[in-house]
Amino acid sequence: MNNRILVTYASRYGSTAEIAQRVGDVLAKRGYAVDVLPLAEATAPGDYDGFVLGGAIYSGQWPPEVCEFVGSNEHLLRDKHAALFVVAIRLREAGEEMRQSVLSTIDTCRVMVEPDTIGLFAGKIDYDTLSPIVRLQVQTKNLPEGDFRDWAAIEAWADEVAAAFKQPLPVEPVGSPTAVMAAPAPCCS
Repeated sequence: MNNRILVTYASRYGSTAEIAQRVGDVLAKRGYAVDVLPLAEATAPGDYDGFVLGGAIYSGQWPPEVCEFVGSNEHLLRDKHAALFVVAIRLREAGEEMRQSVLSTIDTCRVMVEPDTIGLFAGKIDYDTLSPIVRLQVQTKNLPEGDFRDWAAIEAWADEVAAAFKQPLPVEPVGSPTAVMAAPAPCCS
C-alpha cells in the first residue's frame, strides 16, 4: 500500500480547499499519511507515494497552477497512484452531457496523469466573498448563490480513491504504446 499521499489543490474562494480537506480526512481515516496543501506549498512532490489534485473551473479553464504542477511532475504522476477532482458550479445540473463537458476541460491533463479515478463535484458561490467584478460576472451568467457540494458524494469518492490506491500499479511492458508515448501538448489549454 502507498502510505504517503499529497492532496493538493488550487482554490480561489475556499470551496475547493474545503473539498480537498474532506478528501484528506477520509484518506487519513483509511490509514494513509496525508498532507493537504495548496499547490503553492506542494514543493516536494517526490516525497509522496500518491497524489490527489483538485481545482475549480473558472471561465471554462482549470487553474493554471494545476496545469503547471501536472506538466512539471508528469513523471511522478504517471509512475504513482493519482486522482483528480474538478469543482464546477455547472455540475449542480445533473446529466451526463454536463459531466462530459466538464471532463473535456481537463482532457490533456487526464492524458498526462492517467488518473486512477476522477471526481466531479459542484461547488458553492457566496456573493459576499467575490470581488465586485467577479460578482457581476457570476450574476450575469445567472449562477445562483448557494452551496451545491454533495458531501456524501465527495466522501464516497474519497473512499474510492483510498481503495484504488491500495491496488498494485499496472506494469507497462517496455515498448508498449503508453511506454513510448510522445510528449503531450501543454496541459489544460
